[in-house]
Amino acid sequence: MDKKQAVDDEPKLTDAQIEFCTLYVYGDCEFAGQHIKCYREVFGEDTKNIAVASRKLLAKPQVQAKIKELLAGLQTETENIAVKLQVAETLKAVMEETSSAQFMDKFGISLSPAPLRAVSVNAAKALMELYPIRHVQESRMKIDGGTTGIVFNVIVPENKSDEEVKD
Repeated sequence: MDKKQAVDDEPKLTDAQIEFCTLYVYGDCEFAGQHIKCYREVFGEDTKNIAVASRKLLAKPQVQAKIKELLAGLQTETENIAVKLQVAETLKAVMEETSSAQFMDKFGISLSPAPLRAVSVNAAKALMELYPIRHVQESRMKIDGGTTGIVFNVIVPENKSDEEVKD
């Protein structure tokens, strides 16, 4: 028997079983990791011995495989969030240090602050890509024809009524 045939012989999970697995892994503090509460939520309370029924469901190999798959995805998401936070903190530190710091080269000559400010601006841009901020009345204009690729952000002022101007 080859692997493909072995996979085809395994029974598929029902929608309710998938919902149970999802609730068991991703549920809030009321459901996550609590098989009896998850079983009751998905299958109802009409089962006489919910604890036994939920343990039998957890013992099924296809249910265990689905839970492992969901946990692996959850771990990957958590790792991605942790890395994103670490990168954000590093970028904030770079912005802080290079926005106002003065550095000397190995000969004791003060370095021009312009390259340092450029590093700070680039760190800010990278941080904005991680956590974009949207403004309600902002539009972007790109000046074409040049090789610089300059982008201007234009903030449209609000129109004030005649009464507000008189005050």
